[in-house]
Amino acid sequence: MTATVGVIMNARAGKDIRRLAANAPAPNDATRAAELRRVIAGAHHAGAERILVAADHHRLVERVLAGSNAPVDLLELTTTGTGEDSTAAARAMAEAEVDALVVSGGDGTHRDVARGWRNAPIVALAAGTNNAFPQAIEPTIAGAAAGLVSVGAASFDDLVAYRALVIDVEVQGRARDLALVSAAVLRGDHVGGGNVWGIDGVEQVFAAVAEPWSIGLSALAGVVAPTSRSDDRGVLLDLDPDTPQRVTAPTAPGYYVDAGLRSVSVVDAGQPVAVRGPAMIAVDGDPRISLEPDEWASMTIRRNGPHVIDIRRTFSIAVRQGRFYVDPTQM
Repeated sequence: MTATVGVIMNARAGKDIRRLAANAPAPNDATRAAELRRVIAGAHHAGAERILVAADHHRLVERVLAGSNAPVDLLELTTTGTGEDSTAAARAMAEAEVDALVVSGGDGTHRDVARGWRNAPIVALAAGTNNAFPQAIEPTIAGAAAGLVSVGAASFDDLVAYRALVIDVEVQGRARDLALVSAAVLRGDHVGGGNVWGIDGVEQVFAAVAEPWSIGLSALAGVVAPTSRSDDRGVLLDLDPDTPQRVTAPTAPGYYVDAGLRSVSVVDAGQPVAVRGPAMIAVDGDPRISLEPDEWASMTIRRNGPHVIDIRRTFSIAVRQGRFYVDPTQM
């Protein structure tokens, strides 16, 4: 089979109100185009025989590919300019049987990809506002890691750092959405549209990623009950603005909150957390699920999400194999 790397780049990532309000710089199209060129260069030089890049709504990808000498193909899609584009692209990448998928975006982009291809083999490249799930790494290296996976530098299991936890949200027993980092329950007058980056109206935070160095609502869980990404459990926080116990963490770049903490619980994988309406459930900071009065939802953590490539291990194996030596007869 052809060694194939897929690339899904969210050109809109890192441009929402949270980043602007928190005085963090927002990337422009030139920045995103340069990052994509570097991903392609890395994948090509690592040996990928085909690089399949998903189209974007603003045709930025097409402009980049027009000047590339690498073996790149455009994955043409009907785009909407929403997160559904990443979901549709992930489904198409699965059908194309790509060997590894570079995802460039924030937590929301990676969630959208998981919605389309739940067990995708991904190199998670941080390019969003809150990057609790993906890694901050040079795009060249991200592309090269995916390229090494595509050429079979080692068995797939040896190249995977972990399989991600997923928070499945079901309403009245029916699947509605998922989160890769956290699901938050909002109530009262503060429930509305737009990304959640403060704690007004946030009653509960259920975190699959609980690391004290994260940004976002999950950071509150990380500074109270940190867990490893290999732990089969999540952290549930009950917040109350009137409780005397306080905790502080950044919920957006440069933006700290002071939250009242009523209780902390460690929740094992497979154990559902019940939520009764009226409420809004935000997945990875995005309010998506509205519960009517007396309507019930459950939030359950399961370890059946994307396979996250271990970049350090992948390169270490490739170095031991001598993959970076150049054959002078091929020059």
